[in-house]
Amino acid sequence: MHVVDSSESDPRLAGLSLQCGRDGIDVALIVLEPLARSERPTVALAAGGKRAEFEASVVQGGAALRLPANASKLVAGDWQSTAELSVEIATKPNAILGVVPISGLSTALSYLSQNCHVK
Repeated sequence: MHVVDSSESDPRLAGLSLQCGRDGIDVALIVLEPLARSERPTVALAAGGKRAEFEASVVQGGAALRLPANASKLVAGDWQSTAELSVEIATKPNAILGVVPISGLSTALSYLSQNCHVK
């Protein structure tokens, strides 16, 4: 879990979570204001001058937004060489904005890769 920089983030955003999933590493954003499970918010992530947009799935009782498998590719690649991740979650009435420090991401990813059992 990488916790947001509270001085640069909306208080509704808690952080970024990497966890073992069925098909490898799952990437999720943790929110403190639950969203409806029927929502599919657009999430924009920017790191190292590159921006990517994803449609997220609301999980864990609305407290987490699971990103699609393409986000895992960014974790394993582009995000390795940057210190922070900018997050924008399109919610109504206002977007949730934040910055997540991700230094040490390669260590976390290495640990998970060694300990997750992909079927």
